[in-house]
Amino acid sequence: MATRPASQHVEPGTLVRRATYMVFLLGLLTCVLLARLSYLQLIQHGYYAGQALGNQVQGRKVAPRRGVILDRNGEVIVANRAGFRLTLVPEQVDDLAGTLERLAHSGILDANTQPELIESSRRSQPFEAIPIRTRLSDELVARFAVVRHRFAGVDIEGLLLREYPLGEAGAHGLGYVTAVSAEDKERLEPEEYAGISHLGKTGVEGSYEDYLRGSAGSERVVTNAYGRPLSRTRELEPEPGADLLLALDRNLQAEAYAVMDSRRGAVVAIDPRDGGVLVLVSSPAFDPNDFVAGMDSDSFAELNRNTDRPMFNRAVRGTYPPGSTIKPMLAFSALTAGHREPDHTINCWGSFRLPGSRRSFRDWKREGHGAMSLHDAIEQSCDVYFYQLARDMNVEGLHDSLVQFGFGTPTGLDVAGERAGIVPSRAWKRANFSDPAQQPWFPGDTVVAGIGQGYLTVTPLQLAQAVAQLAMRGRRYRPRLVEAIRDPASGNLVRMPPVQTGTLAPEAEEHWRTVVDSMVAVVHGPRGTARTTGARLDFRIAGKTGTSQVRAMPQDDEEMPEEVEERFRDHSLFVAFAPVHDPVIAIAVIVENGGSGSGPAAEVASRLLETYLAGNAPPDLVARAQ
Repeated sequence: MATRPASQHVEPGTLVRRATYMVFLLGLLTCVLLARLSYLQLIQHGYYAGQALGNQVQGRKVAPRRGVILDRNGEVIVANRAGFRLTLVPEQVDDLAGTLERLAHSGILDANTQPELIESSRRSQPFEAIPIRTRLSDELVARFAVVRHRFAGVDIEGLLLREYPLGEAGAHGLGYVTAVSAEDKERLEPEEYAGISHLGKTGVEGSYEDYLRGSAGSERVVTNAYGRPLSRTRELEPEPGADLLLALDRNLQAEAYAVMDSRRGAVVAIDPRDGGVLVLVSSPAFDPNDFVAGMDSDSFAELNRNTDRPMFNRAVRGTYPPGSTIKPMLAFSALTAGHREPDHTINCWGSFRLPGSRRSFRDWKREGHGAMSLHDAIEQSCDVYFYQLARDMNVEGLHDSLVQFGFGTPTGLDVAGERAGIVPSRAWKRANFSDPAQQPWFPGDTVVAGIGQGYLTVTPLQLAQAVAQLAMRGRRYRPRLVEAIRDPASGNLVRMPPVQTGTLAPEAEEHWRTVVDSMVAVVHGPRGTARTTGARLDFRIAGKTGTSQVRAMPQDDEEMPEEVEERFRDHSLFVAFAPVHDPVIAIAVIVENGGSGSGPAAEVASRLLETYLAGNAPPDLVARAQ
């Protein structure tokens, strides 16, 4: 009989047992699953409901691109650079002080900034992301990425950071942006600055803030319970700010700051044909890039304590006695008013004395200049000639003469903070002196005003504007930094037309020629006070040296300049325009405590004139110079 296979010998009881085991196992797994579901639904319901609520949809503002700034040749002088910053949302941070302390311990945050950040968070909306460190380096970004999971509510954002390639050289003209502070938020329109972290403070950045800023866009952001973005949906695109085209010449601006060599002073150069400001330098200065990154209070206080005052804009706010730089302006007024004829001469014996007075007003040349015509007096800067002229013109004549060249009032430059200087008069003195004994106007006040001393003060910008008016034979234009505004959408340029603010005796051609020829002799004449400078030039310019006293000197003072404490030495001034017959640049330079105007100020001016005329002189200039 044949044998049956083993598989066919399984008894029915075995199959039943196996089926029972399977059913039991399936039942057990089902019970475990039901238990887990019950645990999640009943026990952990609150936790996971909170997690689900944590995935929120938030509306956020999107910062616009701030407009860039270009020089007259289209070179970028203020740019935007991609960077990173660290932000914190207060409502997502359980322990703000502890979080900041741990960030500082990790080397990501400066411990000294903690009090300021805590105060800033208190003044901000709890849902608003506040920047706690700007301009993160790649190293710091990587360092935070490693410990990011430990800091709920803290994140890294990409943004465009303002960048100033000129650094200190452009600080006072271009200005700077800085983070919007709690005080700023109180005075600014919330809608205009929603989503915008920086605003312009000074210079062009401040004055043209409304153009440069742009308008924020908006987006919907889904975040998890830790505030980490999960997805973004753009709803409104931001509108970028307008670009500005300036009259500044980038290369000339950089060279002007370099040749000042950190000496205290200012350089202003203007295109006399339309008022465009080619150079606006105040020295020494500060690096505006430091403000973008965020400057701590100690560093800011140190800048303000610096005795050289790098934060002070000497070009538009510094007021100085102009010294002999005003002599050409007074000479022209004297000619047109009939106080002098070109060939009228006086004898200079080295000093001047008012009738009935024992006080002697000295000339810079102790032995005197001898017989002086108006031309000679400007060429050799004879003080005695202008002492006598001031006496003949009287204080009212001096006042009116200087006002018609723009002194005594702000020029109207398109940046804030300009000072007016002082053109003194009898009324001014009565209004500004409380002591009745000092209120009368004395004849000696008039005499010293005739050589740019005494109460008379001007800004370097005003000096540059006045010499530009001389260059244009009486036409005066309002100085301006911005020449055009470029629409970011269409790319169209809106030009800022020149504004003529004065016209002085255009019919007096002979008098203009007399004064200008005298200024040419200052630099190129055999006895000119700046003849050493003129000998180095390959072209002809019209200029005037100036030296202004910082302190009054005794009548019998014999102290040598090098023996005087540095900050009490005379200021060095020089003004000029070139080319003489077709001017394209007018310049004013002041070097504080630099001594004679024929020294450092003339050296700075001549170097800048050479640089600028090398690329901007009229085609026939070289032919005329040869």
